[in-house]
Amino acid sequence: MFVAVFIDYARIAAFKVQAERMTHAALRSVMSAYDPSLREYGLFAYGDSSSEAIMAKVLNDSVKPSAVKDGFTILDIQWDTTSLSMDRQLGKYEIFNRQIQEDMKYRAPVDFTLEVVNRFKPMSEDLKEAAHTVDLLKKLQKLYDKREKLLDEAIENQTEAAEKLINLPDLIMKPPSSAIYDEMLREAPETAAEAAARYADYLNKKQIDEGLPFTQQMYIVELGRYRTGVGKVATGISMTIQPAYQTHQTKLEEAHAKIEEARQINEEMKRVIAEGENRSENASYDNVGNSSLPGASPSSAGRGDEARSTRSIASELVRADSLFDQLNARVRSQTSDFSHVRADSMELNMQLHSVTAVNGVAIKPAVTQASRTTEQYMDTYIRSGSSNVIMQSKKQLEEGRGSDAQRKANDKESKGKLKEVKRMLSQIEKGSSGSKEAFKQLETYYNANISFNETSREEAKKAEIDGDPYDSGGNAMNGMDSLFGGMSGLLDSLGDELFQNEYALAYFNSMDFGQLFSWTEGSGDAGDVFKLENQELEYIVYGFHNPSGNIAVAYAEIFGMRLAIRTAEGLVKNSKLGNPLLVLSAAILYGITHAIADMVTLAKEGSVELSDYIKVKLTYRDHLRLFLLMHSNNERKMSRMLALIRLNTGVNPDEKQTYASSTIRSSIKLWFLPGVAKSIGAVLGSADEVENGRLFIDRKADYSY
Repeated sequence: MFVAVFIDYARIAAFKVQAERMTHAALRSVMSAYDPSLREYGLFAYGDSSSEAIMAKVLNDSVKPSAVKDGFTILDIQWDTTSLSMDRQLGKYEIFNRQIQEDMKYRAPVDFTLEVVNRFKPMSEDLKEAAHTVDLLKKLQKLYDKREKLLDEAIENQTEAAEKLINLPDLIMKPPSSAIYDEMLREAPETAAEAAARYADYLNKKQIDEGLPFTQQMYIVELGRYRTGVGKVATGISMTIQPAYQTHQTKLEEAHAKIEEARQINEEMKRVIAEGENRSENASYDNVGNSSLPGASPSSAGRGDEARSTRSIASELVRADSLFDQLNARVRSQTSDFSHVRADSMELNMQLHSVTAVNGVAIKPAVTQASRTTEQYMDTYIRSGSSNVIMQSKKQLEEGRGSDAQRKANDKESKGKLKEVKRMLSQIEKGSSGSKEAFKQLETYYNANISFNETSREEAKKAEIDGDPYDSGGNAMNGMDSLFGGMSGLLDSLGDELFQNEYALAYFNSMDFGQLFSWTEGSGDAGDVFKLENQELEYIVYGFHNPSGNIAVAYAEIFGMRLAIRTAEGLVKNSKLGNPLLVLSAAILYGITHAIADMVTLAKEGSVELSDYIKVKLTYRDHLRLFLLMHSNNERKMSRMLALIRLNTGVNPDEKQTYASSTIRSSIKLWFLPGVAKSIGAVLGSADEVENGRLFIDRKADYSY
């Protein structure tokens, strides 16, 4: 009995081991039936075979009787029940991402560090200083132009107010004189001075005609002509003074308000300069520049000092506070001087209205006083000369704008060149209508996967190149901030995004940039350029579901990157121009000009040098690798890749499982244990079930690709 018990225990132990092995072997056999089309993308998911049939065959084959004659079966294993469940669809982000990591974990970090970071590491300092300088000067340029425009408008308001009086001197005394000599009545007076000079003769002849019958009056015509002339002069003065009063009230108030607004902008410029030295984006550039990576990096350009020095003289763009005080004082003086002109002119008008009705009117002193104050106003605010305070204000403003003319010429040329780039971009956006059906189907698959993962959809951003040179240059530098931010983040942690980006580069096609350039010149085939299979990588980056959207954005972003790098060079090469805004405008013009040339070089030669100072070649796909970093939207990028895989293979990843779990129940006949236990009255102490002399056990197995 003792020996018999140990024989059964040995058989049970062997049975359990064998059942465990066969359960795992059966599940491995099931999972070996993966989908071969997905394997082309480095992915594994269960294929279309019947998993239950495979498992049953493997299990049944494992317990077939031995072919050896007179063989003795120690373990008469019988399979009782089996269950098999499949789960974890490949279309789930977590599963897809894990398989990407498995496929790319050895080569992705090497590719990234050697091909990307090592190329940009030497430029990190230069681009940091360039981005910092452009960011600061771009803000200052907007504020500077707005401030100067307000000051010009304030002076224009003063000029408009003053010009309302331009005809007044000719109505009072023409030409001006310090004395008025009596004259005889001849013609009707055309000025107040002529009315005063003929007033004595008018009174004399009026007295002669007074008391005479109408038919005997000698000077009735001359007297009437005098009265008419005086009335016209008085009306003319009134019609000049009244609108001038209204204009002075509104325009000079506006001038004061604009000067104060310009003062506030000047204060804002001071604040921008003070805060400009602390730029959070600079940390990403430093992180890349200070990284320790395998492989040799190109030598550093070391040109950041020029950009830094240009930024350091930005304070020269700030106006002195005393200037605004002077301009305001001149506006107040003009208001006061006009009030004197108005008062004297109204006094003169009152005297003119009296000369034809009252004898002995003091008309000459009124004319002389009105002429004196009017002439003083004209010399101070209208006529050219050293005493003209408006001209003094203009001269003061121009002294701070020594380079504005050249800057504006640069800006005009830059805008012209940007129009050409925008025209090219517009031509690409109107590209071929081919592949529309493929893109429509792709969008359906993309939306299905987004819904499957319960993620919100996001609209792709249209390609844009700003027509304003400063905004265009600023946007280009913002792209560099995003790029170095992405590289810095991946250096800190080689995470999911790195593997996903490198996976996209490894398995998906991109456009032939030279072919696009040929098409824009009218010599290429639009169908080849805009086919979906030729722009898969662009689609993963940008997500447009039409033939031209992804290509247009790629074109715009390559131009933006080239513009940023070339503008950094331009800051170095134009740093001696002095005025920081002139340096900026010249740098942007240089950047635009050379970025356009770089686009041609990239198309014709297949690569372009990183910069004049770092002779490293960048291909079109190198640019796309960088843009994958700039557009860090991992979930939607994964949905785009899954949609492309589904379109290209005809296999829906959302329905393909990557995980299997099975439970198998099996048994063997016990030879001795039931009888021994019965004879000694013992109870079998096993957790396994014994039924009708057979021992039943359950074994579980799990398998995941």
